[in-house]
Amino acid sequence: MDIFRSISFCSIVAFATSLACPGLAMAEDAPITIVDLGDSYIIGYGIAAAGETFPVRLQAALNAAGRSVKVVDTGFLGTSQGGLRWLTKTPVGMALLAEPAGHAVILELGQNDCLLFNLDTTRANLDGILSELAAKKIPVLVVGTAAYGYCGAEYIAAFPEVFRGLAVKYGDLLYLDFKEGVTGHPELIGSDGDHANSAGEAVVVERMLPSVLKLIDRVEKH
Repeated sequence: MDIFRSISFCSIVAFATSLACPGLAMAEDAPITIVDLGDSYIIGYGIAAAGETFPVRLQAALNAAGRSVKVVDTGFLGTSQGGLRWLTKTPVGMALLAEPAGHAVILELGQNDCLLFNLDTTRANLDGILSELAAKKIPVLVVGTAAYGYCGAEYIAAFPEVFRGLAVKYGDLLYLDFKEGVTGHPELIGSDGDHANSAGEAVVVERMLPSVLKLIDRVEKH
């Protein structure tokens, strides 16, 4: 579901603060920063309680696991093209590339593309993002999604291979379906019939947490 949401001011301030001083992320007592680069799935669209969205629940799960990590939500980016533009053209995205130490990215984009771009363009946009991050040695967890039914059978079948192929190309971690454990369970889906509700977000975080911990391990090894 392609909905407009600008990057929140609070998210920009929080993220910019983590990059404000050269070498800040390299300090021993500075937490690792995970940047959520994604669309309406990852921001928790439709969930009224701010404390029940994916980024906040993930932060709580990492705190409970005793990991010194800060989760930053960049806000709704919509498409793969929007994500590439954010990373390479906005001050906050360029700051991430300029001060990459101590940072990791959860990349969840592409599902809203099919009425706007062909699959090759989506692949190229995501490749551009991953190429920029790889050049700065920023570890990434590539998070896929299922294509919407209106995209067509051929597109739906090929869509997962975009995420698989790019994760292999750059040696990134892969979590193939953001809604794993939620799809097929109406009680975990919001009123729009698509996005996870609060209970669904809890399942998403629980399922994805082992992959996020592996992502953190990659940052620590750097």
